Amino acid sequence: MIPHSSPAIRAQRVVFALLVALAVLSPAVRGDAAASDLAANAPTASSVSKPAARVPARCASNGDYVWNHLRTCGWAASGNTGPRSSACPNGRLVDRGTVARSVHRIRRDGAVVACRDFLGCLSIEARNVTVRDVRVRCTSGKTGESANGTGVITIHNGASAKLTRVRTDGMKGVHACVWHAGTRATITKLDCSGVDDGVFSWANTAYSKTTGDNVTLRDSYLHGFTTRTANGHVDGYQTVGSSHGVIAHNTFKMTTDDGNWSTSAVAIWNAYRSSRDFVVRGNLIAGGGFSIYAQDYDPSAANPEGGFSVTDTHFTDNVFSRRLFGCVGSYGVWFPRGAPTDRWNRSGNKVLETGQRIDARNPTYQGRTCN
Repeated sequence: MIPHSSPAIRAQRVVFALLVALAVLSPAVRGDAAASDLAANAPTASSVSKPAARVPARCASNGDYVWNHLRTCGWAASGNTGPRSSACPNGRLVDRGTVARSVHRIRRDGAVVACRDFLGCLSIEARNVTVRDVRVRCTSGKTGESANGTGVITIHNGASAKLTRVRTDGMKGVHACVWHAGTRATITKLDCSGVDDGVFSWANTAYSKTTGDNVTLRDSYLHGFTTRTANGHVDGYQTVGSSHGVIAHNTFKMTTDDGNWSTSAVAIWNAYRSSRDFVVRGNLIAGGGFSIYAQDYDPSAANPEGGFSVTDTHFTDNVFSRRLFGCVGSYGVWFPRGAPTDRWNRSGNKVLETGQRIDARNPTYQGRTCN
């Protein structure tokens, strides 16, 4: 039998309980340094990783399903690229400019441009510029080859920029979404359309020996091209002689406004300088004449134009789709005339709809090898 407590004993127990409660209160109340460290390192709602969304099994081989559900299947699309108004003050982008042919210039090193909706092209003329959550629509007002070298966003000689969550529309009057003639371009989650080329790394030796080098293009959606500007050589990414590039986990849907096929998703040439050290990895690609060009420029690898070369270029784990053509590109995937100077470096590349491995050759379609 438990004896009843006296009023004095009960009061002591209440005081003791209060002391215990105080001992386990938050560090801010206790002023306990050790407890503060624990609280600082404790996981929070924002720091705990959410489990990855389960990708439907149909994403592995059903091309129609993949292209109709790009986001669900883990690919870049209109919904997970481009600016987020939710990341901006008052939940909106601020309008800048009223004339599509105008140019907005950024000339301060380290400038950060965010949450803007530009009408008019963007000219980056400084180092370490950041552009995020921005839309840019513009036209050069030119057609055909007179539009060569124009960009919705141009990174000029000596400049460098990080572009993330940007949507560009060339309005069928600009050569490229991003014209990179600077020292470095890091591009992520770009939504690019309305141009002849998606991202162009320009290798003008009149500027410097490194113009157009150091380019990264990741998690971006390149689609809706036009043949009305520049030279009609429509490519998702193109260089004519730059080095040190990563082209990773992008969606290249190489459609054009006139119904003709485009040239390629990725074209790595050596017309003006040698091209080297490129990794093209984990992209989803449909269309092109041939989807991939990587070769010593005409007339042959044995006698390349200008004596320049294409070396240390790797194509890894890319997924090629028959969405537009049975051969992926109109003719095939790999341009068969010529090859990189040090030969092809290909591994893990396959056709989405059939699972066919195409590291050693072009795919087959209707019983023949595409070429």
